[in-house]
Amino acid sequence: MIIQNQLLSLRMFMFFVSAIGSMVVSFLPIYFQDKGISSSQIGWFLAIGPFVGLIAQPLWGYASDKYKTVKKVLFACLLGFFLSVIWIFQIDSFIWIIIAGIFFFFFFSPVHPLADNLAKRQSQIHSVTFGSIRMWGSIGFALVSLLSGFLLTEFGIGFLVIPITVFAVIACFLALLLSDTKAGTKKVNYKDIGVFFKDPTLLVFFFLTALVLLTHRTSDSFISLYLFEIGGNEMLVGWIWFIGVSSEALLFFLSAKWFRASSPIFYIIIASFLYCIRWVLTAFAQDPTMLLMIQILHGICFAIVFLGALEYLYKVIPEELQATGHMVFVGITFGITGIIGSSIGGIIFENHGGKLLYLLLAASSFLGFIGFILFYLKEKKTEIKKLNEAG
Repeated sequence: MIIQNQLLSLRMFMFFVSAIGSMVVSFLPIYFQDKGISSSQIGWFLAIGPFVGLIAQPLWGYASDKYKTVKKVLFACLLGFFLSVIWIFQIDSFIWIIIAGIFFFFFFSPVHPLADNLAKRQSQIHSVTFGSIRMWGSIGFALVSLLSGFLLTEFGIGFLVIPITVFAVIACFLALLLSDTKAGTKKVNYKDIGVFFKDPTLLVFFFLTALVLLTHRTSDSFISLYLFEIGGNEMLVGWIWFIGVSSEALLFFLSAKWFRASSPIFYIIIASFLYCIRWVLTAFAQDPTMLLMIQILHGICFAIVFLGALEYLYKVIPEELQATGHMVFVGITFGITGIIGSSIGGIIFENHGGKLLYLLLAASSFLGFIGFILFYLKEKKTEIKKLNEAG
């Protein structure tokens, strides 16, 4: 019963944290567009998130590993996020929005990877699949995207501040109910972050994953605006995220049946190829209905690459550095890619439209696909060599 209550609190926390993320990703660009901010300016604002995250995520991850607590760090981040939300919705000047955005993302960018890290550790402790916990984040993202679409169509995009604020309060409360984890007994120093940049194999893995997830991050920033470009509205924005993340939740839920931890890179290869197909289809979508149908691939691609990447990462990094390693991984493969995708993507979208942007995303994912095939073959060759030497 105690275990079930611990997992219930964690699943509810994942739900509400991702619900906040859905409103930030799906509707914040539209909110700023409604305030008269251009697509390129929106792109620069969105680029602040991963840029700040490059600093904030390793710092918060290091704090988690050093003090052996994820729960307290999560609460501190959410409290700071709540205060920044109140600020950012009170201002109109683009310069002040940028300044407020720095604080907004400093506290918000570490929340999802820290929550995923806690979910991964709890899944190992309680012998349940990570996907069975992580799927509740996807469900929260999907349901709240859909509900927000209806509410914002009815009350206007300015209503966005109310659900974000309410959910931030709920998430803060749930953070206090979480069961904490302590991984490893080795003392952690800040210099240990450098370990992740000294392993050439790990660096290649980060680079290739970044090539693939660059496409995902860029689309997250501009899919709502692209939907508007081909005739969509706020309600359809809700639907497009609901469809995409519902497929993600289903894949996470069924992960125990299809995912095998023995070969995580093979799954990333499959996801990279599916991403390439998805972006080509998106580039040639001519109406919102077609885009909604293609969005089914959103969750399928992301669930496969995310589970594969985390499984590989947690196999090759020391236990006492898992939170830090998770944050470094997110900083590189979501943070740097987010900066590039949001800033350059905004310029491409404003000057050349969504079609060219998505064709470039298809090219990036294809390069990742080829790269991971070569990475997989090299890993297999290394494993065979080690077995022969041991024999």
